[in-house]
Amino acid sequence: MLTRKQIVLTMFNFFSALTMLAIPWSRSISVLTALMVGNGLSLGVLDTGGNVCCLNIWGKDSGPIYQALHFIFGLGGLIGPLVAAPFVGHYVKLESSNEFEVSTNTSSIGQSLANNSFLIVEGVPPVTYAFTAIGCFALLVTVLFLVVCIISPVDNQEQQDSSAQVRERSLSFILLIVFLNIVLVFVETGTEVGYAQMLASYVVKGPLKLTPTIGSYMTSAYWAAFSVSRFASVFLAIFFSNLQLIVFDVVVSAIGAAVLVFFGASNEWAMWLATILLGVGIASFFPSAIGWIESYITVTNKMASSFCVGAAFGQMLIPYIIGSYIEEMPDILIYIEVASCVLSAAIVLIMWLILRKKKEKYIKNKGIVNVAYDSNITN
Repeated sequence: MLTRKQIVLTMFNFFSALTMLAIPWSRSISVLTALMVGNGLSLGVLDTGGNVCCLNIWGKDSGPIYQALHFIFGLGGLIGPLVAAPFVGHYVKLESSNEFEVSTNTSSIGQSLANNSFLIVEGVPPVTYAFTAIGCFALLVTVLFLVVCIISPVDNQEQQDSSAQVRERSLSFILLIVFLNIVLVFVETGTEVGYAQMLASYVVKGPLKLTPTIGSYMTSAYWAAFSVSRFASVFLAIFFSNLQLIVFDVVVSAIGAAVLVFFGASNEWAMWLATILLGVGIASFFPSAIGWIESYITVTNKMASSFCVGAAFGQMLIPYIIGSYIEEMPDILIYIEVASCVLSAAIVLIMWLILRKKKEKYIKNKGIVNVAYDSNITN
């Protein structure tokens, strides 16, 4: 029998797929807004539920698995724009200007797609095909997820191979660590998404005046570096601690931000280099941060949800701030990136100072399966 959590995740998987399929067929702003909001809510539930399930199933051994979960997110960020690119039109450079306009000639777009063996239906916007492809893939994922749930319906902490007792922690210590981690993932994930979303706008509107096509390729390079780094983190997590991975991320991100500040405004190569470094540096930060504190406190469903909510607010607020000023002040992207690196390093240092004298929560018990959860933590 399916658990309640699996039923909820299956329902929202299905709803996400339906809204994705329906979005290109909306013919009014109100309907489009409702579908986008519904899709965003369903993806939020799936994001939170997936993180919680991973921690519940693998517990203290979740490091590589948790990195793999977030690697898939980066892979989707890389593949998504490539799937959509043939369907979203093209840019034409205006004569005697560095500005670009979008070609809305659907017949020319249709002809371009037809030349690449796509079936074009008269009157159907080309972007519909991109949404349809992604929606159908989401439906396939829903079916596969349901099959897995039917085969293995239990996903709670009773399945964990626990051979250690767990140290009790004070409530004040738990609240402090959780709060600091929420701020950390807010900053990191918000900057991660904000940089990816606004990079193309910066290279077009900023001092380099590059083409939107180069901006698109640069964005894909960012997600490619991000995905490769997350894939590598799956294996690095076996040999290195979460703290070591976090320190590596902070250092690489700082180098990328420095290249961005000193060379990015005047050199295209610097933008490419900084983008790749930032993609590598930020890739494993979120799962490493969660895994780091999981070694000291028991991360409950509520805690994991709060981390995902903090990350979601960062993904919403920081891109909004960048987008509000990037037309008049393109360098806002660089300012936000530098501020993110400084703030992240400061929070990591504070957390390390707090945790360095604390022992990890797992107490080896000579192979005896006996996990004692603090009632203040699990309830």
